[in-house]
This record gives sequence, C-alpha cells and structure tokens, in this order.
Amino acid sequence: MKKTEEKGITLVTLVVTIIVMIIITSVGIYTGTSILKQTSLQNINTNMMLIQAKTKTISEQAKFNKDTSNYKGIKLIEVVGNEKIDELVSNHIVEDEENYYLLSQNDLNEMGLEKIQISDGYIVNYDTDEIIYVKGFKEKGQTYYKLSEMKSLKIE
Repeated sequence: MKKTEEKGITLVTLVVTIIVMIIITSVGIYTGTSILKQTSLQNINTNMMLIQAKTKTISEQAKFNKDTSNYKGIKLIEVVGNEKIDELVSNHIVEDEENYYLLSQNDLNEMGLEKIQISDGYIVNYDTDEIIYVKGFKEKGQTYYKLSEMKSLKIE
C-alpha cells in the first residue's frame, strides 16, 4: 500500500471549526448587547436619581419658605402640542398634570446638573419626588418611565 501524506485541513475539521466560531460569536454578541442595554439603564437611573436629589432640595426649600416660585420647569398643563407628554397623560403614567413639571436643559443647568443632557426630557413632581423619563426605557416589549419602576428592573 502506498502511504500518502495529508496536507491541509479536512472538511469535517473545517465545518466543526466554523460551527464553534459561530457559537462563540453569537454568545459574544448577545453578551455585548446585554451589557450595552444594562449600561444604558444604569445611565438613565443615575441621571434620574441626581434629578430626584435636586428636586428634593428645591421642594424642601419651598416648603420651608412657603414659596413654590423656585420650582424649575414648565407645568405640564402649560405644555401644548407635545405628543409624548400627551401620550403619558392618556396612558395614566402622569396622573395629575397640575403637580408635574417638564424640565428643559436650561432648568437642569440652573439646578447644577449641566452634565445631564436631555434627549427627550424629564418630568418631576416636587410633592412626591417622582421622576419620569419622557422617552422611557423599553425592555421585553414593555416601556418603563418612572424611576421607581426602573430601579428594580433587571436586564437579562
């Protein structure tokens, strides 16, 4: 019998190598996507907690001075033509427009929160210290708006 030298890689070895690479890549993509989503949620939570801390300070000063003129933002009842705000009100995310204020970038700057950049806005309630992210955070087909909802949210 003749002895032949095999040069190169067999088809079976090639297929197995490709399958292993596909599995490793898909796990990496899934993990990366999950990490990015978790980071985004943490960023939103941090911003909302910073805003909440400032609104508590402003609220306490207002109660002490019996003067709410230092509240930052525009009352929601004065906001006209904003589809996202209208949607939040119609879906009962915002229950009482009279007590909620929409913050602008200028309001955040005046509160000393210049590093928080508003993409769609934040709504605050100075009486309950509730913070609402107008854009919301989507996870598993559901959208979360309130800080109280997002604090306990886990990304899988």
